[in-house]
Amino acid sequence: MMWRASQPVVAAFALLCLANFAAAEDLSLVSDVELAERTREAVVAQDAEAALDLLTEMQRRGTGIFANADKPSCEEVINLPDGITDWKFRAVARQAYFRVAMSQRLEDGSCACLFDGFSFDAFVEAVLGKSTAELTDADRPVLERIRDEDRRATEARFRDLEQSCRAK
Repeated sequence: MMWRASQPVVAAFALLCLANFAAAEDLSLVSDVELAERTREAVVAQDAEAALDLLTEMQRRGTGIFANADKPSCEEVINLPDGITDWKFRAVARQAYFRVAMSQRLEDGSCACLFDGFSFDAFVEAVLGKSTAELTDADRPVLERIRDEDRRATEARFRDLEQSCRAK
């Protein structure tokens, strides 16, 4: 009699174990889309173990939130000489550098980092014809003109380029 009463409990336990066994399938055989869907479902269900397994597989593949995780960050490096005393100089120089870098990416139609192959030193040499070490406070008005040249149009076109790059 006791065995018959416990049969539904044993059956439920067996189904639960079977479901866990099925969930433990080889995740490398699951498509990226299905992997993302399963991960979302596990997070919504607050199934920490399944979410961890799924996220680990996403990280192994470099998909989803882990896409481009090994890609170096895109950062500008602006080293101004010690002789610059104008407190606005750095901001103006940075904005001018960005504007010219955006224009270059637009010409190339490239999704690469703004600063790949275009250092601040190369920018100063190209637009001012001197080395970064030779910069003086007197260079700020020239940098302001460069910064402001077609600024709004360049930024708008660059935003469109960024959106198309993200869509790829």
